[in-house]
Amino acid sequence: MRMPALTAATAALLLVGAASASAQPPWAEPIELHCDDGQHYEVWVNGSGTFTPGNVAGSTQMLVPVWFGDNVSTITPPGGSPVIETGPDEAKGKGMVMDRVRRDLLYCTYSDSFTLTEPEMGYPAGTVVTFEGAVRGFLTGR
Repeated sequence: MRMPALTAATAALLLVGAASASAQPPWAEPIELHCDDGQHYEVWVNGSGTFTPGNVAGSTQMLVPVWFGDNVSTITPPGGSPVIETGPDEAKGKGMVMDRVRRDLLYCTYSDSFTLTEPEMGYPAGTVVTFEGAVRGFLTGR
């Protein structure tokens, strides 16, 4: 089924990459994070690892994720009913990394949506896919 793959893709779409913070990769999509430090961070997506650090736009900072959770994906085909799926929480190192981090951990939320331009995984073009979730991580750099 598409949803488990989509939920995993949500985490992969967020906070991955090693591109320069000053230049957006040509195919990258930014994700805006709303964090408990009162800040909003735009993180450029580039790469393929779930826990790969993401570059904070306009700075030399990296956000290093150690936990993803509260994942909800909604798929709404044109004229159809929404399909809602929740994903499991996932902690780096089965939670051991988060317990050992000596920096302040941020709790950030994110959401995004896109529309399928062609049929995919049994859903027609025009299907709206929305995902939201949370990430805990820490900032490096300045």
